Amino acid sequence: MFVTEKTSPFPSFRSSIKRYPLHDFDLIFKSFDDKLTSRLKSLAFSSPSHSISLHWLSRAVDLLSDTHADANAVISAMTSAGLSGDSLSFYLDHSVKLLDVCNSISYEIEKLRHRRLLMKFVTHLLKFSGDGDTHPAPENLKKASECIADYERNSRGFAKRRGFKVRDPDVLIRDLVNAIVTISPPRGKISTVERAVLRIIYAVGLFTVFVAGAALSSLCGLPELAKIRVPSEFCWTDSINELQTAIFDSDGRVVLTEVDDVAARAVSLRVLIDGGLTGVGEIARSEIAVKEIEILMDKMGEGLDRLDNGVNKLFGVVLSARNGVLDNYRVGPIEKRRK
Repeated sequence: MFVTEKTSPFPSFRSSIKRYPLHDFDLIFKSFDDKLTSRLKSLAFSSPSHSISLHWLSRAVDLLSDTHADANAVISAMTSAGLSGDSLSFYLDHSVKLLDVCNSISYEIEKLRHRRLLMKFVTHLLKFSGDGDTHPAPENLKKASECIADYERNSRGFAKRRGFKVRDPDVLIRDLVNAIVTISPPRGKISTVERAVLRIIYAVGLFTVFVAGAALSSLCGLPELAKIRVPSEFCWTDSINELQTAIFDSDGRVVLTEVDDVAARAVSLRVLIDGGLTGVGEIARSEIAVKEIEILMDKMGEGLDRLDNGVNKLFGVVLSARNGVLDNYRVGPIEKRRK
């Protein structure tokens, strides 16, 4: 588990801003922080559940996209006032790591889709007559049991697309965390605009680590990859800390409810199949289990599609913002030379 430090990298940030009365940055921060607080509260749970749904995860990714869009708008507006290469490089470093995370989440979505196809095949094999008397052929029962066993193994052997490189989730999150904790005010004199941009990058970075960590932890079935500790200077500190407490259990794990529900029913169905379905009662229970799995498969398919669309949107927002910063990075010095 990789933990960001409690100490804020901006120990005297607010006091330094007040020395520059010509810039109303407090108003900018308040607007940004208020929006982020509202978004975090909309993700809140009434009580700790230690689980999340694909719907919740999709919404979290959508809100992260909106936050990145807000941050980009603020940074673009401030860029006209002049920024050093250090500030822009911080943003570029963070954004490229987030693009890697998006690719990793998309890869995990494809793995779940592959597993979903396995279970769809199982339900196809187990076509009951509906009269509670006859059941599928023995060879179909055997094949269905083997497919369920493959599903339970989490399909770790899922083939990677040719030319598509995916890094380990723990490495990705560690890099994302390191990109955030290294943000600190440069030594010596620094402009108010410079501090403002770094603060926005730091804030959106913390939210990014939270959402990315929750996504990859739940999709990969791994212990908590990163727990962020938000400095008390932010008005949304309590909101994000409460969310972490709600979704992660004492072992740092979070369950994806749709995947957990399917797995539980799949195990029960395999036990019935391996028992031979010798009685009317076993056949009836198997038929009910198949119908339940079909319903869950449809729900999972819809959830994965929505999450995939959300990740694609986030990728596009970050890539667009990154290209804009790169353009300013290249064009800025040329404009200055012309003057």
